[in-house]
Amino acid sequence: MTTAETPQLVPQPTVAPTHTAALADRTAEELAHLARFDPERLEEVGPELTALADMLFPSDPAVASPQPVEPAAPPADLLAGPSLRHGVHLASYRLEQNAVSGWTELVEEHQQLATLEARLERRHIGDQGEFLRLKAGPFDSRAEAEAMCASLRNGELYCMPVDFSGHALPE
Repeated sequence: MTTAETPQLVPQPTVAPTHTAALADRTAEELAHLARFDPERLEEVGPELTALADMLFPSDPAVASPQPVEPAAPPADLLAGPSLRHGVHLASYRLEQNAVSGWTELVEEHQQLATLEARLERRHIGDQGEFLRLKAGPFDSRAEAEAMCASLRNGELYCMPVDFSGHALPE
């Protein structure tokens, strides 16, 4: 093979070392792939894609958005699955009313919880039976949940990073 036939590799610029930059890069790669090989899948995320384009290119008429569309309700089996968001498990209770009062006490004692949402997840624990896990969140990353746990553990509170599934704590 001669030098003229040798393919030249073009160095790719590196992506900024942040979670958001890596997410944007991976999303762009996947969207480009879908645009070429599976354009029907793009129709499923059309409203979200249009909203993102409107935010990124607000004055570009080439990406002008159509009338807003109400998002479809997620399928029931998706609602039952684990959350993609992160949370922290703070305590377990047998009764919902105890979880509500427990959350109130935790927020009073640990002000960093005041801006978070509380959720309950029903869990069966071996011979011990049914429990309600009290969770707080959401956090965009496990690292954020771990940082919250580290600050709460300084106050000697139980805390474990978990997914943020469950139902909203009643008020």
